[in-house]
Amino acid sequence: MSSEDDAAPPQDQWRIQGRVEREASGAPSPAESLLTELDRIQVRLNDVIEQGRPAFFEGSDSYDRATVAVIRLAALFEEPSRFAPLLTAVTLDERRGIITTRNIAAHSGYRAMDANIFWQTTTAHLPGVIARLRAGVESAP
Repeated sequence: MSSEDDAAPPQDQWRIQGRVEREASGAPSPAESLLTELDRIQVRLNDVIEQGRPAFFEGSDSYDRATVAVIRLAALFEEPSRFAPLLTAVTLDERRGIITTRNIAAHSGYRAMDANIFWQTTTAHLPGVIARLRAGVESAP
């Protein structure tokens, strides 16, 4: 049997498939994966806070790090079957705000973003959201 025999039929080659529900042997649990992602988001937020407001403007490294942090945080809510039970610490209004901010950054461009509100969101609000998510995951059975 050749490797060509094992290949997917051409019509199925590019078909979008959902995530496999079972975890592979040795793969991190959803809780472990979520904590790792929260660490990555927190590092970016810490960098933004450390650089301060003067360094936070469209096109700056600080602004880009904040954007990536929001995009990655919003992505957690896009995998409800995997993370939903671990994300209950975030209110519906907070989810909407995070997703709206991500949509503005990803689809409308930075010109549509109010830098002062974005600064407040990433430095004053998101660290608390991350802390609550972390506490919820760490206290889960």
